[in-house]
Amino acid sequence: MSLRRAAALAAASLLIAVQSAGCARELPEKGSADEELYAARCGSCHKPHHPQALTPAMWKVQVDRMDAKYRTARLPVPSNEERERILSYLTRNAGG
Repeated sequence: MSLRRAAALAAASLLIAVQSAGCARELPEKGSADEELYAARCGSCHKPHHPQALTPAMWKVQVDRMDAKYRTARLPVPSNEERERILSYLTRNAGG
């Protein structure tokens, strides 16, 4: 199997895992300001994914990628403070 094909399969597997983990379970820190911010900002276009679906490093990459998606959708990009709070919430509740 080529390296490119292996990478594509790994990416597809990750996407399936994230989508199936989704938000089937209640989000951690229910009712906290950070949970509500995450649910509101990241749940405006899709169901917010459970933080345990990804590792802290993977959440950093995902949050970075979302800025472009906000711009494409012509939505306001989260402020630096919002972004840091969302990333902090995701990483402290992330999977291992």
